Amino acid sequence: MKHSLLDWADRVSTRLDSLCRTLGAAFLGLIVLAASIQVAGRYFMGYSPPWIEEITRYSFIWMIMLGTAVLVKSNGHAVIDLLVMRLKGKARQVHSGLVQIAILTCALVLLVQGLQLIAIVYQQLSPAMRISMAYVYAALPVGGAIIAVQCVNALLDGYRDQPSPAAQGV
Repeated sequence: MKHSLLDWADRVSTRLDSLCRTLGAAFLGLIVLAASIQVAGRYFMGYSPPWIEEITRYSFIWMIMLGTAVLVKSNGHAVIDLLVMRLKGKARQVHSGLVQIAILTCALVLLVQGLQLIAIVYQQLSPAMRISMAYVYAALPVGGAIIAVQCVNALLDGYRDQPSPAAQGV
């Protein structure tokens, strides 16, 4: 039973990672396309539609939040190598767990505060595109939730790597 739950958590984590990578690449493509249209419009017509800058900025926000979740899944976040390389065995595992708990705490703050922010700005419209700013700020709780899932899965990975008490003869 223990392993089926851990395997399920790993499958969810992997699918979320794939989704974040795909959407992140789509947002990056949208940023490149929008910026190219803006540059071409200014160069050839002396005018750029005002919505181009907004779509670029909002896509960047979403790309960053999704990319952060990918980094957490791949353990690519910033670390201080000097300390980690000196740790061995159990100390390294404890350090890794504490890092994941710190990231999880930040992710939960993003989730909760992001939801509160959406409740405040849901009627506010963006100046050029006239869309609800809730769609833009939804990147915070969505990213926070995905980061939290990835952190929990990383913590479960640490648990998964531990031998069972029966295997240890306890």
